[in-house]
Amino acid sequence: MKELYILTGYDGFIGQTRKPWVSLDTPRFVEELKKLGYLPLVHEFHEVANGKVKIENSLVFYSFSHRQNQHDYIRDLLSYLETQGNTLIPSFQMFSCHENKGWQELHKSSLALHSLAALYFSSKRELKHYELKFPCVFKTLTGSNSTGVALVHSLADIYRQLAKHEPQPSLGKRLDFWRRKHLRKKKLFPGYPNYDLRKDALWYIDFSTPEIPFILQEYVPGLSCDYRVLVLGEKYFISKRLTREGDFRASGGKRFDFSPENPYPLLDKARELYQSFRSPFLSIDLGQDAQGKLYLFEYQAAHFGTQTVMRSLGYYQKAGDAWRFTEAEPCFERFLAEALAFHLG
Repeated sequence: MKELYILTGYDGFIGQTRKPWVSLDTPRFVEELKKLGYLPLVHEFHEVANGKVKIENSLVFYSFSHRQNQHDYIRDLLSYLETQGNTLIPSFQMFSCHENKGWQELHKSSLALHSLAALYFSSKRELKHYELKFPCVFKTLTGSNSTGVALVHSLADIYRQLAKHEPQPSLGKRLDFWRRKHLRKKKLFPGYPNYDLRKDALWYIDFSTPEIPFILQEYVPGLSCDYRVLVLGEKYFISKRLTREGDFRASGGKRFDFSPENPYPLLDKARELYQSFRSPFLSIDLGQDAQGKLYLFEYQAAHFGTQTVMRSLGYYQKAGDAWRFTEAEPCFERFLAEALAFHLG
């Protein structure tokens, strides 16, 4: 049997199924892997971090997490595991796409995948260096169900969106800003003869005022829906997500069709993307305009919503030049294990 390390969060957590806080059935997932000829070696992340288990030159499948403390912890451990010659599943690049739409754009560019034009900013002060085309779609780097997403028609609209999402300085911090500007006495810093009290106060205020990075993405007008395709190895699951009345966004609207008409162009596009990203699992959000042109909006390698799998009547597979639909009772743990085995060959 081929060894495969499985790294989990607290209490064997592997995300996600119904919601980000709900683990899949880890014992069932392990049993499905055993049936496929693998020897799963299950450990929690802290065991690796603290030297209880040493993993070198091995295959490592790992859980994702929406908990910020664990997300950062996992990032450190994955970076470390790569230095030990391990093969991460999914790759570190695909992990970095999780809850980071900015990295999604950079990684897409590194793979020469051309879809919607997008600009990635760390601050609103960078906007002045670009000629912006309106309308466009404003996106914060994190957020699901269309949170942090808005259609903007002007620079003023962008500033309004940023004002909604950027943390505001506390009352105590604002009082400190005022004190530094108006009440501080003249002082000297040895070795810095050009020190200027007021300039230093203004620089400090600028440094201490929170800002957020964001994306401006090309807008596709006239869409009444988008599509999510989940690829688990050879199996493709698809759902159509209708936009909300008076809103261009489909995600979060909770209006689904799990048997959309003519899914084949979408499946072909999803297969092309799946082969480009080289990940065992891929969640893809696609838009299609009136002329039939397809656009990649966002993608994730894991820890994506699973209802497209769990509410579908079955899945599609490529058979020669045609797509074949197979009815099947959903079992996410089995499908995930089979996708891993397919990816590893």
